[in-house]
Amino acid sequence: MWQVNEASYFLLQGRYPRSHISAFLCGDLNAKNVCGEEETVSFSCDIKAKSVSVCVTKEDTLVYRYGKPNQIELELHAPVQFSSTAYSGGGEGRLRFSNGRYDYIVYSGITNGEWLDAEAGIREKVELGGIYVVKDQRLLADLKCTAYSDKHYIHNLPEHETEPFIYYD
Repeated sequence: MWQVNEASYFLLQGRYPRSHISAFLCGDLNAKNVCGEEETVSFSCDIKAKSVSVCVTKEDTLVYRYGKPNQIELELHAPVQFSSTAYSGGGEGRLRFSNGRYDYIVYSGITNGEWLDAEAGIREKVELGGIYVVKDQRLLADLKCTAYSDKHYIHNLPEHETEPFIYYD
């Protein structure tokens, strides 16, 4: 049986916001993951011309890689340090990788956007993902994903404890 999700329905009806059509049709075409052949992808996206991937090893630890497939700029190994929160219409998950005074926090989430059809109660769903670069618990940068090579959310994590969720301004 063929199913149409909300985005497809509104695209077919000509009512989907034009600004989202190219992302809907082409958002995944150019993204690369930088996980090894023996690793499982937990999250991966492009941030402009570079990629970030979180990979699960056979030992159930995580590897954070940032850079280009032929030139990795940063690689960090860590146990799972996951936090999450829920908010109106969605939620957010994060994985933290520490390197001295710096934390690289990979995040993914979904939230409500603009109303697509207020009478039917249908809102746009806005996906977000990227890396927070934090030094001494202060946010230095929010590097947003521009394309995805896998699912748009953190997944395939080994068994783990959840740590407290921290909000950054």
